[in-house]
Amino acid sequence: MKISEIAHPLSTFIATVRVVTRNTTTTARTTITADTFMSAKAMLARIYGAENILSLTQLTNETVIDEQTKTLSPQELQVKSMSDRARQLTQQAKQIKARQSLQKAQQNLVKASQIPRTH
Repeated sequence: MKISEIAHPLSTFIATVRVVTRNTTTTARTTITADTFMSAKAMLARIYGAENILSLTQLTNETVIDEQTKTLSPQELQVKSMSDRARQLTQQAKQIKARQSLQKAQQNLVKASQIPRTH
């Protein structure tokens, strides 16, 4: 097995192709798994003919989350609400302290940049 096979997994592509049978032509959608866009296109061209590939798009790697949402009791909701509020207040306190520290540093900078007056 090559390192590229592990580092770059196969991608899935959706293709719209024209399927020609004796007297009829049908448009169909299909999927194909390949390393690259060009590999997918080459395989589809071999199967259906290059002129019969109408569109080709790569599927994104979005994972479907298949978890159920837990229903919380009124007490659990109250605890969660209070916990969220405490976290919010802690964050606000940090922001206020940072703002005050910045103001103090700016005041010190202004004082340091002023030329001392000597008479």
